[in-house]
Amino acid sequence: MNEIDALETKGQKAAPMGRVLSFATITALGFVLGKVSGILREMVVSARFGLSAQLDAYFLAGSVPTIINNVVAGSAITAAIMPTFARYLATEGDARAARSEFWYVASILTNIVLLITGALTVLAMLFAAPIISIIGSKLDAPTAALATNLLVIMMPTLLLGAALNMLMAMLNSLDRFTAPALIFLALNVGIIGTVIVFSPAIGVYAVAWGFLIGVGLQVAIQLIELRRERPQYAWRLDWRHPALRQVLRAFIPIAALSIVAQINLLVDRTMAATLPAGSVSALYYADSVLGMFYMLGISLGIAVFPSLSRLAATNDLANTARTVDSSLRLLILILMPLIFLLILFGAPIIGLILGRGEFDPAAVARTAQALTMYALGLIGIAAMYVLQRAFFALLDNVTPFIVGAGAAVLHIILNLLFMPIGSHAGIALSTSITALVSAVVLTLILARRVPHLELRGLLLYILRCAVMALVCAGAAFWLFSILDLGVETLTARIVGVTFAAFGGIAYFVLALLTGVSESKTLVNVVIGFVRRKK
Repeated sequence: MNEIDALETKGQKAAPMGRVLSFATITALGFVLGKVSGILREMVVSARFGLSAQLDAYFLAGSVPTIINNVVAGSAITAAIMPTFARYLATEGDARAARSEFWYVASILTNIVLLITGALTVLAMLFAAPIISIIGSKLDAPTAALATNLLVIMMPTLLLGAALNMLMAMLNSLDRFTAPALIFLALNVGIIGTVIVFSPAIGVYAVAWGFLIGVGLQVAIQLIELRRERPQYAWRLDWRHPALRQVLRAFIPIAALSIVAQINLLVDRTMAATLPAGSVSALYYADSVLGMFYMLGISLGIAVFPSLSRLAATNDLANTARTVDSSLRLLILILMPLIFLLILFGAPIIGLILGRGEFDPAAVARTAQALTMYALGLIGIAAMYVLQRAFFALLDNVTPFIVGAGAAVLHIILNLLFMPIGSHAGIALSTSITALVSAVVLTLILARRVPHLELRGLLLYILRCAVMALVCAGAAFWLFSILDLGVETLTARIVGVTFAAFGGIAYFVLALLTGVSESKTLVNVVIGFVRRKK
């Protein structure tokens, strides 16, 4: 019996962590492909435009459909709809009738979401100039005009994104995770191809058109996989269906939390726009690199949500606590060394990934400064995805919103304190502190709701991993510094990233040798997953 099977048969009511980790592995592999292609995308875009006002205009314009989508039809609607979908699929009795009702509910909810986002798309395109004047009030006239034109091009991604998220909710409800895992790869392929072919002729407009094409590819991939389930789509609007009321009750507090998160993003970009040109882009690139690692939290959050919901529905608080604890320990084990490695080796990492063309050594240094500050909050950022879904599973959507609202206020205060000292890096530091505080507060509240979540053991585990990570990362950086290569040449950057990789390997070996059980579990789960795919 392999580790996955053992995990699945551990107890009748225990969360099927082997199955969860299998789904998380599929999602994580998709994210890896997305991040690798994302790095290629950033290489192409940064080499073409560097840290420029043109790129600032693109990022500001792109934040509008992204923010609206995240609030109206992004993760919020998915979190609200998934439990409803699951209830219809799990209805006892006639399986064919239950599945037919599932498709009917999915159809009417999708139609309503598309109707709302379609109206918002048209309005935003009509009022593009006033919107840009609000979020980019400090932009000069040419940059503001450019951002307005880019917003008109990218705004239809709101409607496409709404369709995308509804399709992914259906697929995840049916235990299909492959197509949803490929969304980032599809987006990046669209942007890379369009920029390479068209940017010499139309400049930064090629990035905007690439974004639109990429979102279209995302939707197409979901439709291809959904066809395997023989969907029964109904072009109906049923405003009185009970499922709509169920989703609405769950959606309001979750959407409010999403609004808070998007306010944080908008505040950061708006405040960064008051700093020297390129500050918005530096924060974006640093966050993109960091996203390669906090994607683990997203993957676990997506995969563990159904199991947490089932456990909470049966009031199995012991196994709910065990599932949350296992997820957090995996995050800590994997991400702890990356915090120290990103702080110590930030410059060679950024330089190797982005340092070419218009992305000069000064741009590398500015982006590395932001990455260092973001890295401090890596575990907090990733843990939030698991902790929030634990509360959603317990049907407590209000607590994450209250904590998130308080964090938004704290974030603004810290931005005002740190920006005069650290410029754009101060904004990144504010983000990290806010994420860590939020994660700690949610964990403490969850421990009161789920008494079986043992905090002392979790704290000792954090300290154990931190000591191992500091030793291994510090030794790797010390050996690299002895070579005195600097960080501005390609050779130095390759050597630096190589030493960072050895530091990470040394940490994992040390974890195995010192008997950290999660490291053994992770190895066995990966081996079991590979065997199943053969």
